[in-house]
Amino acid sequence: MPLFPLFFMIGLIALKESLWLVAICSMILILKSWSMSRYSVLSLLGLTVVFLLSMPTEQPLAPITVIDILDAKQNGDRIRYLAKSHNQQIVVAATLDEKTESDYERIGQRCEVELEERPVLPRVNLGGFDEARWMRTEQLRGKYEVVKWGKCTETPGLGANGRRIRQQWMTRIEQLPVKQALYVEALVLGEDRLMDQMTMERFKKFGLLHAIVISGSHIAFLILTVLWFLKKLRLTRERRFEFLLLTLPLYGWLTEWSAPVTRAVCVAMVLLFCHRINRRPDPLWVVSLIGALQLAISYTSLYDVGFQLTVGLTIFLLLSRKMWEKIKRPWNWLLISLWAQIMTSLVLQLAQQTEVSLWSPLLNILLGGWIEWVILPLSFLVGTAVLIPSSDNLIRLHGQATSFLDQALAWAEKLPVPTVAVHLFSLPVLLIGTGTVLSGWWLAERRWFGHLVPLVGLLAASLYMDHQTPERITFLDVGQGDSTVIEKAGETFVIDTGGAFSLSIRPPLRPFDPGGQIVAPFLHTRGETHIEGLVVTHADHDHIGGLVGLLRKIQVDTVYMGQFDNQDPKRRALIDQIEATGTRIQFIHSRQRIRPWLEVVAPATNAEEENDRSVVLLADVAGKRVLLTGDASIDQEETWSVQKVDILKAGHHGSKTSTGEQLLQKTDPDLVIISAGRNNRYGHPHPEVLERTRDRTVMRTDQSGMITCSATGCEPMLK
Repeated sequence: MPLFPLFFMIGLIALKESLWLVAICSMILILKSWSMSRYSVLSLLGLTVVFLLSMPTEQPLAPITVIDILDAKQNGDRIRYLAKSHNQQIVVAATLDEKTESDYERIGQRCEVELEERPVLPRVNLGGFDEARWMRTEQLRGKYEVVKWGKCTETPGLGANGRRIRQQWMTRIEQLPVKQALYVEALVLGEDRLMDQMTMERFKKFGLLHAIVISGSHIAFLILTVLWFLKKLRLTRERRFEFLLLTLPLYGWLTEWSAPVTRAVCVAMVLLFCHRINRRPDPLWVVSLIGALQLAISYTSLYDVGFQLTVGLTIFLLLSRKMWEKIKRPWNWLLISLWAQIMTSLVLQLAQQTEVSLWSPLLNILLGGWIEWVILPLSFLVGTAVLIPSSDNLIRLHGQATSFLDQALAWAEKLPVPTVAVHLFSLPVLLIGTGTVLSGWWLAERRWFGHLVPLVGLLAASLYMDHQTPERITFLDVGQGDSTVIEKAGETFVIDTGGAFSLSIRPPLRPFDPGGQIVAPFLHTRGETHIEGLVVTHADHDHIGGLVGLLRKIQVDTVYMGQFDNQDPKRRALIDQIEATGTRIQFIHSRQRIRPWLEVVAPATNAEEENDRSVVLLADVAGKRVLLTGDASIDQEETWSVQKVDILKAGHHGSKTSTGEQLLQKTDPDLVIISAGRNNRYGHPHPEVLERTRDRTVMRTDQSGMITCSATGCEPMLK
């Protein structure tokens, strides 16, 4: 069977990585697809040899004083370099000074540096970014901060020359309007360094991100265009194929041989070579062999979502051709798109991305087709036009095409139910759901109602997970800030949304927004796109900085604010932003009950200090009394009428001005939670608070990641 090489490599890697379930499934598929032939044995031996020779040697890095810059991405005042030292790839970050507009000129250079190592974090919140996994997938050996730059010279070698040529080309492209340059760089060179946060979110939301990265369809378009042009030049068929076999590696070299480009170029070259010698290989065999070879050379690609999607969906489409043969266009296109979105949602479950759009199948046909058939060819032409003088009409036409796409994406956001959140499935539910989808695939080749089976199965799985949700309170790790999520009685309340402090003098393209990038993705893993309440304890940025970002992604019935928090221009501006989203605002005071299980303890008076106007809440969740104190000071704590609690969230992120001895004695908590950022500039939690709580159990988000408390106890994300 053509898929034997791919199953073999997946099984080999699964055994190495102790992925026993994957290894068992792969073994079954290997036995099913095995055929004793010379080609099978040779491919098995060849892949094994490549795999063993490509295994990285885990040696500690020697002290780094010189690095070769491979690539860079700038965001505001910060720039992140991909670099190489001692034949190992590393990540190096730096802050740009006021005089530097861009620091991309270091790409392709060898620089003397003084570096300081930075810790690499695993996933600290459900639905959040897993830095450790990303670095392992990319085979990056360390993360560093530049302390001091030294002398830089051009790195010798063909690869460095290619990087410098590519950078010069991109510099010319970036003289275009930003949105046009974004699409040209993404579609022609596979580079997303101009991608802004809103555009990125829209493409992710509607499952269109694949359409603006270099893939098999892009390479196919390039090949067909070149073949047509060479035919017009009256070259023979053989010479046309030979020309492409020589120039496709050049294109891969200019695009830095990223994983999708490598797969697409290698598949195209194998097919072109076979056509050149008048052979017609099975495309499924070619895709399988190239995918297996990629895994043999870089086994961590198995963890890469991009590899999983591109290889998996290509194989699915090739295997399921019988499913579409009896269906007329354009309905077969819609069904293909629907199945692709179903398969994609299963893969994204493994990456803990659970937001999907019901409109994705249709938008993939309409907007995906617009990108493939209009913006892509125009981008190739404009990418060439920046090097060769040409008519401004071409650039103007490209601008109109990209502007229409942006308008269409903005319009799509206004569709009814633009996105839904699917619960993060447990492993048994994920396996059952995958089995249901595969069963539906088998049935759909025989009966029309088989197409409905995956939808019904995934909906049932999500409803089951929703029914199994226990009462719990979760203290999210939002860095130096606060955000707490309470799930009780079928309702979800969020208290504060975190915030990020930035001294950047240049507005970042993708600013860090804990509301949209931490709190909302966490709620999506719970299957939530709508919650009942959001409590703003007070208007400090580290508590409300993510509010607008959260409201863009999550519908909120009511935002609750303290009754004394609406009396100055800063509060009025915040209230105007909330009301602009159509969300209702309710002002609350002490001794008021938002819900039978959620009581307002403070504020009772209009204090002069903003922190002392913090909303303080007493929640009864999962059989535990939890006191949430905001940033209120010790003076305010002494006025509260509270008794014994099970969990106390320390005030003001562990500042010495809060969580006094009297409060600790009155509440006598079994557990103290401190929400603070790693290495924060305030030194939280202060030694005085740690001293006051030394005889009590203390858990900190800066050490444990998010902390979830249920009836069975409190569990940290990092153990």
